[in-house]
Amino acid sequence: MALAKGFGAVEAAAERAVRPIVEEHGYSLWDVVFIKEGACWYLRILIDKPEGISIDDCTSIDGLINAEIDKQEFIDKVDYLEIGSAGLERSVRRIEQLPLSIGRRIKLKTYKLAEGLDSKNVRGVLEDFDGDTITIKGDFGTVRVAVPDISAINYDDFDDFDKLMEG
Repeated sequence: MALAKGFGAVEAAAERAVRPIVEEHGYSLWDVVFIKEGACWYLRILIDKPEGISIDDCTSIDGLINAEIDKQEFIDKVDYLEIGSAGLERSVRRIEQLPLSIGRRIKLKTYKLAEGLDSKNVRGVLEDFDGDTITIKGDFGTVRVAVPDISAINYDDFDDFDKLMEG
């Protein structure tokens, strides 16, 4: 899966509908995912806050989001609505998430071997994003990778684990 430049139609409509609710309650909206799994369509609303998301956080806005989604024209396409944490190993699926991820430890997968890498799967720190390429630094040095060559980026859970252990 390559990084998307924006939302699909259902994701965009859901994002417009739920963002005010999410932000009004002190959370940030990390992602909206509309995906088919088996015979069912899932709409996932992924939220975040600096100290992490709890089940109580998700529950506190579940009813409000559910009521708002029920008003939307696309509701007939959604079989399951889920509100959850973006997670420690969250996916970076969209271009606009890259600037928010600078300085984070990531797991990077590429479609082809990038110059300076000896594997299509590497771990390192996302150092920069200039709109066209990312710069990742790891035990392999510092390497630039074009966004179209990226198949997946996930946060590396040890980044948050280290922060949790510090205090």
